[in-house]
Amino acid sequence: MRPVTLLAAAFAVGGLIQTARGQTAYLLVRSDLECRLTVDGTPGGVLKAGNEIRVAVTPGEHRVEAVPFGGGARWETALTVKAADEAVLAIPLRAAVERAAVKEERGSWVDRSTQLMWAAADNGRGVSQSQAAYFCRTSAACGFSDWALPAIDDLQRLFGGPPNESGHHVAGPIKLTGWEWSSSPGQEPGQYWALDFGDGARASVVAGDSGLNRALCVRRAGK
Repeated sequence: MRPVTLLAAAFAVGGLIQTARGQTAYLLVRSDLECRLTVDGTPGGVLKAGNEIRVAVTPGEHRVEAVPFGGGARWETALTVKAADEAVLAIPLRAAVERAAVKEERGSWVDRSTQLMWAAADNGRGVSQSQAAYFCRTSAACGFSDWALPAIDDLQRLFGGPPNESGHHVAGPIKLTGWEWSSSPGQEPGQYWALDFGDGARASVVAGDSGLNRALCVRRAGK
C-alpha cells in the first residue's frame, strides 16, 4: 500500500488542506472534536472540530486514526476508497471520548448540561417501582451512596440523539434494557411515570408493574 500524499501548503479559511494534483481518489475527513489525524501511519496534522482535511490517496483500503488533541480515547477505522472517488469520513470522536469517560469514572456518565451523574447502565431486569427505588437507594456504584431514582423531567432531558444499537435515544453512553422508572407520581394514585427511550413517550404505570420497567440511577455530580 502506497503512503498517503499530503500537500504541505494549507489554506487557513475553513481548515481545508489542498492535496496534490494527479491523484485519482480522495478522502474528506471531518471530526466533531479537535484531534490529531493519522492516515496509514502518516501524520495528517491537527483537524479542528467542524473543519475538513482532504487527503489524496491511492484506491484501496486505508486506515484512519484520530486522537483528541488533549490525548487519550484513540479512534480508528479501515475503509475502502475507489478510484476517482471522494469518500467522506465523519469521525464521531466525541462519542469515543464519552465512552472512555464512562470507563474512567468506573461505570457512570456525567451530563455536563445538567450536572447529573447517571449510572452507565440500568439494572437490566424488570422491577416494580418500589424495587427500583430500593435498588438505587442502596447502590454503592462508583463509591457513592446517594443514588436515587430520577424525576421524570430528568429522564426526559436524557432522551435524545440518534438511536443506538438497541433503538434507544440516549443523550449519553448509557446502556438501557427497557422502560425506566421515575420517582414522580403518575396520573392516578398508585401510579408512577416511566419513560420509553424508544420514542420519548411517558406512561403512567401502576407501581407494582415490573414487566419492561427498569431502574436507572442518578445523583448530583460534585457532591
